[in-house]
Amino acid sequence: MKLSEMKLYICNNYFKHAIVTPKVKMDKRKALFVEFITDKHIHYFGECNAFETDWYADETIEVVYDQAIKWFETFKNHEFERFSDVQNALQCLEIYPATRSMIVMACYQAFYELETFNVPYGATVSGLTYKHIFNLKVTQPHRIKIKWSENILEDVKQLKRLPFKPQIVIDANESVKNSEVEKVMLLSSSDILYLEEPFKDIEKVNDFKDSELPPIAIDEKAVSLKAILYYVENYKIDVVVLKPFRLGGIDKVLEIIEILEQKHVKFVIGGMYEYGLSRYFTALLARYATYPSDITPHGFYFENDIVAHSGILKRGSIYFEPPFVNKFNLTQIN
Repeated sequence: MKLSEMKLYICNNYFKHAIVTPKVKMDKRKALFVEFITDKHIHYFGECNAFETDWYADETIEVVYDQAIKWFETFKNHEFERFSDVQNALQCLEIYPATRSMIVMACYQAFYELETFNVPYGATVSGLTYKHIFNLKVTQPHRIKIKWSENILEDVKQLKRLPFKPQIVIDANESVKNSEVEKVMLLSSSDILYLEEPFKDIEKVNDFKDSELPPIAIDEKAVSLKAILYYVENYKIDVVVLKPFRLGGIDKVLEIIEILEQKHVKFVIGGMYEYGLSRYFTALLARYATYPSDITPHGFYFENDIVAHSGILKRGSIYFEPPFVNKFNLTQIN
C-alpha cells in the first residue's frame, strides 16, 4: 500500500446538550479528520480526539494538523507492505500520541478487516437535568458516569433512585478540593464502581485507609505503560482508564491491554466526545475491558454525525458495524 494523497477536514457540530465538566464547558465538538487515498484509489479515514485548546492536553488540533502534514510529506508514496511497516514509520510521532492515533486509525483499516460486534452501553452525563434522567430511564445503560460537582452526593442518590440498577462511576477530573474530602469518604459507602482522578496530587490517595475511599481510577495520569504501572504499583489504584488518543492509538492500547491482563489490572476504555468513526474504534477496544466503558449510542451527543447509525442501541447493548464516513459532513482545510 502507498499513501498517494492526504486530505484534512474539520467537523464542528453542536452537542445536543452542553458538556459541563469541572474543567470546561463545551457547546460544540470541533474535531480533525484525515483522509488517505492510496495508489489503488482506496480511501481510509482517521479521527483525531484532540481539542481546539489545551484545556485537556497540550497536543491541540493545530499541533496535530501540523504534525500530520509533516509526516505525510515524509512518507508520501512510501511502500507499506504490512502493518508493522506503518508502525515503524510512526516512531517519529511517539511524542505526538493524538497525531499518531489519528493516522494509525486510518492505516489500521488497510490491513485488518473491520468487524461487527456488541458492547455494553456506558453513558456519561454532565449534570442530571430532567432530559438526562428521562433519557437514562429510556435507554437504561449498564453503567452511568457522572461528573463531579458540588451536588455529587445528591446526584448519586438520584441515580440510585432510577427504576433500574446501573453501575455508577464518578469522574472528578482531578478537581476535588480539600474542603470536599469528606464527600469522597462518604462515597466509599455508596457502592460506587470507581472514582476517576479525584486529586491533582496522586499522593493524597495514600493518606486514606482503604475503607475510607471508593475504588480509585487513574485517567489523566495514564499517559504511558510506564506511568500506568508506576501508579498501580505505588498507589491505591484499582482501575485504569485507557484513552487511545493519549496513548498513541489502537495498536498501542492493544499492547497495553495484554500487559495489564497479565498483571490482573482492571481497566476500561475512555471516550473523548467522539464522532462515529472514533467511537467505533473505542468500542472495538472496549470489548476487552473489565467494566463497561465510555461507549454511547448513535445520536447521544449529536443530531448529525459523520457516520450514519454508528452504534445502535439494542436491549442495553450497542451494536457496531464497520463505519462509513460521509465526507459531505466535513469541511476540507488543506
